[in-house]
Amino acid sequence: MMRGILASNRPIGYLITTVVLSGLLSGCAIPLRGVIYLRPDLKDHKWLHALDIKAPEVPFRFIESAPNDLGKRIGLNDWSPYVVPIWRSLDELLVAHPNQALVIIRNDTILYQHYADGDPKHLHPSYSVAKSFTSALVGFALQDGLIHSMDDRISDYLPGLSKDPRYNRVKLKHLLNHTSGIEHPLTVDALLYYGKYLGKATRFIRFKNEPGTNQAYMNMNVWLLGQMLEKVTGAPLNEYMQAKLWIPLGMESDARWTADRKDRIKPYCCLQATALDYAKFGRFYMKKGKWQGEQLLNSDWVESTLSRDTTEGGTFGYHNCWYIGYKEYNDFMAIGLYKQHLYINPDRNIIIVSMNERPRSTAQKDLNWEDIFHQIVDQL
Repeated sequence: MMRGILASNRPIGYLITTVVLSGLLSGCAIPLRGVIYLRPDLKDHKWLHALDIKAPEVPFRFIESAPNDLGKRIGLNDWSPYVVPIWRSLDELLVAHPNQALVIIRNDTILYQHYADGDPKHLHPSYSVAKSFTSALVGFALQDGLIHSMDDRISDYLPGLSKDPRYNRVKLKHLLNHTSGIEHPLTVDALLYYGKYLGKATRFIRFKNEPGTNQAYMNMNVWLLGQMLEKVTGAPLNEYMQAKLWIPLGMESDARWTADRKDRIKPYCCLQATALDYAKFGRFYMKKGKWQGEQLLNSDWVESTLSRDTTEGGTFGYHNCWYIGYKEYNDFMAIGLYKQHLYINPDRNIIIVSMNERPRSTAQKDLNWEDIFHQIVDQL
């Protein structure tokens, strides 16, 4: 996701002027909303256009544990405010670092639930967590024969989007693993997030590197994959998500996925769902594409996605829109802007969902949630 125009201490006027001028110089027309709102916010879903993803009539439900003192019993080192850590209980941590939703699940049993507004049905924007969902949909399209191979060129599906000859060498796997070589300035991110007509973004495809040589995380990669998916499926991406994930996984609540005014889904961000439905997606990948005894997504795809792959520009800790964790924990995560996390530990059958507001203090910015997850896992 876009990291935000106000990521520095410079005056607002200076930052607005800088971004607008850079947009003009690059030829990218920054949406007025990008100048007004400056950076993403949890309230954006109230005014951004979105499409529905319908839940099934009969949902899958995790087991509710009996009342317990887990929030008081789990102790955590909070390194965020000081050189030496503060020892806090889990409950105390959520007071010190306000959290919109935190759910801990082990062996399909909900051990701990926290919701800032007390509502488990609240839809939480997860920003770039959506990239991991799109990654799964690419796997389904491959399985369904809509894509021949991840070595296919994106130009085979979306021809003529760039005059640069490197565009014709970009493979689908380069886009999924962010090794396309495409350059992606902040101004284009602003257009992709705030723009009403996202087709304009393809006018600004520029290349910095040869495809397959360098990993650079950017929304344009997943935008192109989303456009490819909508073309091969012949339907808006929310409908493919509904058919392949939302209904089969028994999601409890309808979700929303932000789109432009032509109903083109933003596949790189802006999915809004409940914490428990995010957890079901984590369970699906923890089970290697199997759900309630049925193999919905090829296990080879899931295992390949969650493997470390440094070929063709890849890196050790990120692959196919998933973050690969520490070897000793054998864990992995989907992560979004403002520290949205879907954490999965297959060895211990643990899933943790953490949805957060934009950090308001230095301590909140410095809090390392991955470290917190590992401390929680060690005590379960």
